[in-house]
Amino acid sequence: MNSHRLTIRDLVNRILWKYRDNLEEFSLIVEDRLCGDGIRRIPFTLIDRVDRSYVYLKNSVTFPIHRVRAIERNGEILWRR
Repeated sequence: MNSHRLTIRDLVNRILWKYRDNLEEFSLIVEDRLCGDGIRRIPFTLIDRVDRSYVYLKNSVTFPIHRVRAIERNGEILWRR
């Protein structure tokens, strides 16, 4: 997957659609000041949708897209800010 020129939104949407049968392999790494180490891993199976500003989770949690620091697949970083 060539992710060098894609926006976060485009890459998240591509993973949600292209790999919908294997979403458990992917995670967003998000800055979260409420977590002990400041980083939270969010499995793609929890993502409902994404737009230009926010990531929306299936449990009604929403967070700003600028907090996404990386996208990983099976522990390997695919994209990093």
